[in-house]
Amino acid sequence: MPCERALGQIRRGQRVFLGTACGEPLFLVEKLLERADELVDVKLLHYLSLSQATTPEQRFDRRFRHNALFVGPTTRQAINEARADYTPVMTSEIPRLFRERVIPIDVALIQVSPPDRWGYVSLGVSVDITRAAVECAAMVIAQVNPRMPRTLGESFIHTSKIDAFVEHEAKLLEFDYPVPDETGYRIVSNAARLISDGDTIHLGYGQLPYAVLEFLHRREHLGVHTEVVGDGLIDLIESGVVTGERKTLHPGKVVASFCIGSRQIYDYIDQNPHFRFLPADYVYNPAVICRNENMVSIGTALEVDLSGQVCSESLGHHFYSGLGGRLDFMRGAAMSRGGRALVCLPSTTRDGRTSRIVHHLAEGAGVVATRGDVDYVVTEYGIVSLKGKSVRERAMALISVAHPKFRRELLEQAKAQGKVYPDQIYMDIEQERYPYWVEREVELGSGQKVNLRPIKPTDEVLLQDFFYSHSEETIYKRYFRPLRALPHDTAQDMVNLDYHNRMAVVATAGEIGREWLVGVARYAYEPKEERAEIAITLREEFHGQGLGTLLQYELARYARAMGFKGLTALALDSNKVLLGLFGKLGPYHKKQFEPGILKLWIDFKELSPEAEKATRPPKSED
Repeated sequence: MPCERALGQIRRGQRVFLGTACGEPLFLVEKLLERADELVDVKLLHYLSLSQATTPEQRFDRRFRHNALFVGPTTRQAINEARADYTPVMTSEIPRLFRERVIPIDVALIQVSPPDRWGYVSLGVSVDITRAAVECAAMVIAQVNPRMPRTLGESFIHTSKIDAFVEHEAKLLEFDYPVPDETGYRIVSNAARLISDGDTIHLGYGQLPYAVLEFLHRREHLGVHTEVVGDGLIDLIESGVVTGERKTLHPGKVVASFCIGSRQIYDYIDQNPHFRFLPADYVYNPAVICRNENMVSIGTALEVDLSGQVCSESLGHHFYSGLGGRLDFMRGAAMSRGGRALVCLPSTTRDGRTSRIVHHLAEGAGVVATRGDVDYVVTEYGIVSLKGKSVRERAMALISVAHPKFRRELLEQAKAQGKVYPDQIYMDIEQERYPYWVEREVELGSGQKVNLRPIKPTDEVLLQDFFYSHSEETIYKRYFRPLRALPHDTAQDMVNLDYHNRMAVVATAGEIGREWLVGVARYAYEPKEERAEIAITLREEFHGQGLGTLLQYELARYARAMGFKGLTALALDSNKVLLGLFGKLGPYHKKQFEPGILKLWIDFKELSPEAEKATRPPKSED
């Protein structure tokens, strides 16, 4: 029927649902607004609006009242000026609220493909909550657009369920995420390190989660179970990175709820059997999400406090986004076997004046994820895992990924609140000294892979656990005396180094953020000799795998980069293992230091050809 006749059935005071995001029926919305003089108190309900057509305008304030289930850029200002409403709700719950008429719908305005020969139209790029709106609305008006792709899954609606058809061909709304800046790329490159071959990924709505796709081209057999898909997924599917072969739920299929992007992705998903577009109460359901093993959820936040509370909904009292699917996917990933949930955020606001890692959330800020929900937090300064950590460990971890210029203030606030030790020190606090270039993965003789990296102030508990794993013999050989304890005041001094005169390289096993120490190599610079005195300790079960040699070479490489002359070591004259290990550097010098203890030294110009090559410093320490 003509648009005017279809929309003429909308009455004063009715609740009108608008299709989501790029599935919004722009022609119907524009024509509805033209009827403003005939209507009053019509409530426009929508989930995610991306078009200017649905921007609340003051001239319509008495005619139309917007109610957003997720605050987007077109409604944000009006909501915070009380000219529009916001209903906080988890995305997974919205269809049930429609069905139970907690949120009643009188009219649904949707956009669909033309019907097929069996009388079915497709919701195309917007299944999400739109399907439930169609099922629950008293009247359904559909804009039939031949440019709408026919997506597979549960996107099909029979024409008998639609009360009025308005034929109108037009370009679908297109959307492209802004390109991240340098800080954003550092964040997403860190996040990508937590994604392994065979994982199933969720990318939350937003610039940072979507940009992670650019760093996944070396992965294999990734699966996708996500809210929204876009153009960036095409290359990963075409290059064989995303196959879904290892998915434990819907293997081989990309599962999504809606699509935003360009015409390229709309054409790509058209009747593409690789995709299944399913309703929000299924896609966002944590009990469904967790059926994907190794589920990795990637989302964003506005603030994270030192205890791990996450705010992604508001800037203080100012509503910015919404609950959306953030907690749904965090909990689904947490319940998944091998799952991980990532919260990604810049360490500061865009102007650099305010830290996003805070000692307490801003007044009025909404807690979207509780302390018990948070898992990984990722900034441009690194990755920390908070799951299962004490408040003290969380505070130190989050300070370590905050911007350096805010770390001292955060530490003092944490002390004042009793979150950390009163005597807690943190040397790497006012500038970023941490030498990222040392980080690398190595393979031991047994085939096991471990990570080498500089020690961090947050390694205190790991270092204590490492110490208590040693036998009495190992402790005596390392410290030349029996030691029964490694208390906080001693341990924190051993992990707070200046990365120049005092340095330590650790070898870790296990997942990033949940690792344990298997080896520690440290040096202390001796200015008079211009050499660094080294000491190396391994867990007993890692002896004989070449780890000691790797750590020694790494220390030597670093010492050479610092411009030192050579290395020294103290060893019991009965410690044949250490004497042999030091000898791998080349012909060394020795003398009696104390009864039963030898002092060894070697200058870098005396290194063997093999050692010289293995310890050659990088061209840049960036």
